[in-house]
Amino acid sequence: MESVLSDVRYATRLLVRSPGFAIVTILTLALGIGANAAIFSTVDAVLLRALPFGEPDRLVMVWEDNSAASYPRNTPAPANYADWKLRNRVFEDIAASQGATANLTDEGRPELVVGRAVTPNFFSVLRVQPIVGRTFTEEEDREGAQVVVISYPLWQRRLQGDPSAIGSTLTMNGTGYTVIGVMPPRFVFRNREIDYWVPVHFTPAILARRTSHYLNVVARLKPGITIAQAREDMRNVAAQLEAEYPEDLGIGTAVIAMDEELVGNTRLQLQVLMGAAGAVLLIACANLASLLLSRAVGRKGELGVRAALGAPPERLVRQLLVEALLLSTLGGMIGLLIAPAGIAVVMRLVPVGLAQPPLSILDPRMLAFTAALSVTTGLVFGALPAIQAARSSLNDILHSTGPRTVGGQSRFRDVLVVVQVAAALVLLVSAGLMLRTLANLRAIDLGFRAEHLLTVRTTLPTAKYRDGAARVSFYERVLDRVRATPAVTGAAYGSTLPFLSRGNTIWYGVEAVGRTPGEPDDALLRTGTGTYLSTLGVALVEGRLLDDRDAAAAPPVIVVNETLARLHWPTSSALGHRIQISGPGTTWYSIVGVVRDVRERGYEARLKPGVYLSYAQAPNTWAVPEYLVVRTAGDPLTLTATVRAAVSAVDPDQPVSAVRTMDDIVDIDVADRTQQATLLGAFAALALILASVGLYGVLSYAVTQRRREIGVRMALGATRVDVMGLVIGRGMRLTGIGLVAGGIGGWALTRTMQALLYGVTPNDPATFAAVIVLLVSVGAIACLIPAMRATGVNPIAVLRDN
Repeated sequence: MESVLSDVRYATRLLVRSPGFAIVTILTLALGIGANAAIFSTVDAVLLRALPFGEPDRLVMVWEDNSAASYPRNTPAPANYADWKLRNRVFEDIAASQGATANLTDEGRPELVVGRAVTPNFFSVLRVQPIVGRTFTEEEDREGAQVVVISYPLWQRRLQGDPSAIGSTLTMNGTGYTVIGVMPPRFVFRNREIDYWVPVHFTPAILARRTSHYLNVVARLKPGITIAQAREDMRNVAAQLEAEYPEDLGIGTAVIAMDEELVGNTRLQLQVLMGAAGAVLLIACANLASLLLSRAVGRKGELGVRAALGAPPERLVRQLLVEALLLSTLGGMIGLLIAPAGIAVVMRLVPVGLAQPPLSILDPRMLAFTAALSVTTGLVFGALPAIQAARSSLNDILHSTGPRTVGGQSRFRDVLVVVQVAAALVLLVSAGLMLRTLANLRAIDLGFRAEHLLTVRTTLPTAKYRDGAARVSFYERVLDRVRATPAVTGAAYGSTLPFLSRGNTIWYGVEAVGRTPGEPDDALLRTGTGTYLSTLGVALVEGRLLDDRDAAAAPPVIVVNETLARLHWPTSSALGHRIQISGPGTTWYSIVGVVRDVRERGYEARLKPGVYLSYAQAPNTWAVPEYLVVRTAGDPLTLTATVRAAVSAVDPDQPVSAVRTMDDIVDIDVADRTQQATLLGAFAALALILASVGLYGVLSYAVTQRRREIGVRMALGATRVDVMGLVIGRGMRLTGIGLVAGGIGGWALTRTMQALLYGVTPNDPATFAAVIVLLVSVGAIACLIPAMRATGVNPIAVLRDN
């Protein structure tokens, strides 16, 4: 132990004497190790840690498969859930839940909280118990008892984490609910924003509904049952229901493992980022090995003398390994300090269905990973330089006629440069593909003008606003106040904003027009106040938009999108035709306008038929307006206080939530890809810099080692151009080999990114060509400086010195 400590002290003194070498090496390693630590923290939270349920590998989500209507994972109807529960032979138990919201109006500012109405067996299926109190009973569910289980954050936020709060009352939508339990801090089921759970109370009439699809269904597999067996059993159940109930025609089932449901594409995204971070570390380690080789050659005299004095080779190897480990350890420590900056970015990739992990470098798993990575880096990439340097002997020193390098070392350094260039190419291509994907998505026409729009959510409680007239009155009074603001150029209410839902559809029928088999019979339903479409900036194709003329007493009218119009009237106008929604016997609406297709379901989802109604003419629909949209002349967020004041003036108990611009909402749809492109771009830029520095270092070192050869060549008549060609030729050969290796590797590895790309193939020739041109250009620049140094060699001085 004493000898090891002596080696550490000696290595420390050497690094202090070479601050430039130490700083460059440590910072290079810190960037590589810090990037890997940041990615690992997210991989650990998303892929490695167990889900917050009992035996999570036996949990599955069960969806309706309605792929014909572009919903391969559709929310189930209550009747289908009831039949699944009765007929399946593979589930130990099966539970259901539906969305809920509530306005909390106790002490403090009114607050909108999001929750779920759940069956009484919901928590037992998940095998999760509250940390305080209990969950629901069957009797409470049957009676529709006013009881609530709350989340840990809500407990802390509204009840100060007081254990005696069990049994207290929360006023939700004007009704008192008794708090009976508090869930654990890490408990999240599909949405970490959920703050409460109440009994769902399915009546027999509700459980008979087959055409209303809004449930989430979770099931626990019986012991020994596989996912494949569950899928087969549920396919049989779906076939039985399809035969018995015509309304279930074409509706199958989809059984999805819980980890797949919650993680989705994030698994692939993190795997790509982990590979990118690993490539950056590989390049940094290659630089470390190259620098250690150069340093070892410069210390051949010292090492030879120590060998001559009796130091065995293993002792020299240990000394050099200690130096490498000291460098990597210091790099790891600094990398750990800078990791939180990367963690803050990468954590945005954590799916909403998982708890947000803490951003701390003191997490034991992260500390262990960083320590292991630092030690491995020092050992693996310090070993070869140490072994080669230890082979130096006193005989080598005595017979040396000048500075020279060993052929094996030179070849090894060349290999390191090739590896760096190849890794840089793979990273640059990956970043380029993601940038192309973002550009392609951004180029898609949204069908409306997202700029200068402020959106807020004001969900009106049913108990207080029981009919459509009361709601319309609230909307009009708020809009009158908002429109009175000079900076406002338009304001309206809508039921579902673009990009916020892929569903919310309704059955529709077209007068005197039959349907062909397999043709969709549902359309996206959006309701709003009179100026909703004009406030959004939706482009009119023909006819007119809805406006304030379309009041409750006016003839019922409807606006449709281009997809619906083309589907039924491909060669004629849709104006004047009539549409019926919801089912036979309901109102017929005359088409008064056709608008451009709005990307209601996001950038990538397939366009569907869509209809727009004035809420005043459809007050009994489930599509109730709850989003206030305000178009402004300047920055929308500057009107936040004004909008809050307008809502509070109309109803002081009405909370305002989800305040954001429409640009922010649109950005959410590509947020994961934006983060991916940002991180890959940062890794690629770092790799490019490190690779060019590595190439420069190899050539610069080679010029130093070959000064005598260059002097002899020039003395024998070699021109400056010849000398530059000699140096640049070697550098470009290394770059070329690296490009070939990287091209082959990139051609294979980028195929794994297929699911993340849009509008570009994984092996896009243009992206590969652009990256190759960039690397060739950077490589040429890196070669130029050592080449110019070589032309400055004075042959007379070199020959005199040797």
